[in-house]
Amino acid sequence: MTKFTIEDICNLNTTLPLPTNPKDIVLIGAGGIVSDAHLPAYKKSGFKVLGIFDPLKDKAEKCSNDFSISKIYSSEEEALNENNVVFDIAVPPQALLDIVKKIPENSICQLQKPMGNNMAEAKEITKIIKEKNIIACVNLQLKFSPMMIALQNAIDKGMLGNITELEISLSVGTPWHLWPFLETLDNVEVPLHSIHYLDWIRSIIGDPSSVHCKSIKHPNLSKLSDSRSSIILDYGKNLRCCLSLNHTHDNESHGMKHSHAYARIEGLKGAAYIKFGLLLNYPNGEPEEIEISTEGVEWTKVKNVGTWFPDAFIGTMSSLQRFAAGEENDLPHSVDNAYKTMAVVYACLESSSNPGTLVKY
Repeated sequence: MTKFTIEDICNLNTTLPLPTNPKDIVLIGAGGIVSDAHLPAYKKSGFKVLGIFDPLKDKAEKCSNDFSISKIYSSEEEALNENNVVFDIAVPPQALLDIVKKIPENSICQLQKPMGNNMAEAKEITKIIKEKNIIACVNLQLKFSPMMIALQNAIDKGMLGNITELEISLSVGTPWHLWPFLETLDNVEVPLHSIHYLDWIRSIIGDPSSVHCKSIKHPNLSKLSDSRSSIILDYGKNLRCCLSLNHTHDNESHGMKHSHAYARIEGLKGAAYIKFGLLLNYPNGEPEEIEISTEGVEWTKVKNVGTWFPDAFIGTMSSLQRFAAGEENDLPHSVDNAYKTMAVVYACLESSSNPGTLVKY
């Protein structure tokens, strides 16, 4: 039996390799996620952004000025006419399918999550990608964050053993006003936020057989369809998996003292605790943390865990480009894999829309 040390935990790997010969990137979309995460990630890792398009030209111009992007395209068609590049499609879900239809055959592209407005659109997007022989991934990036790379490394080494417990809990004040388009959507919390957790959970413990979910509104956020969720994923009798997600903690009235954002994973040999620092006072956030305890070793922090934003976005683009170049055999965020995450998302939405078991008083 392997005996682990404090040093083994401290020095768990937290990064993935970059592509040997990276291709230039063409961005379609210049919203907040692009300026806050995509572009800082590409600048940090040395990826070159060749050009950018957004229907709101001032947004594209600001990104161009802030990140020294030489080209601003006048249309999607002009941007998609570039050759030997990676297309990074960062648009709201209602715009994704129409753009996918325009992507040239044999291209390489990254799509924003979720994959369209519903499962029918996700299925159509998957079909088009295959018919056009496009190498494509979906930007479900949590599993590419340094803390989650470290966790996967620990699991692969056997530090946790068979997993018996996975819990995620949030009580944070999410600034939903940063994304005005959310007010137009029928569902928000699960398909736009918790989709990251559901995708990451699948990467750790596989696909659930069923789900129980309830998403609800908040009186102070009446324009949003929902902003709080409770989710249970069914993995049989020996593994409990649950998520409690509250994005309406009032930081101004209540302060940050009891605001929290964490994931807790327990196994038969060890456990891990992850602090989602980004979500605390987003977008400024706090440092991310991951601590691991295993047989004979007390709780120990992993070193060099970086940040979810922008570091995870380096991982998604690197993985795509390395796969396209034949430097990797697996694409963990492929369209096919993301389609399964979408299936879990929409099972949650279906569950939430149906009544629970009535209490017979």
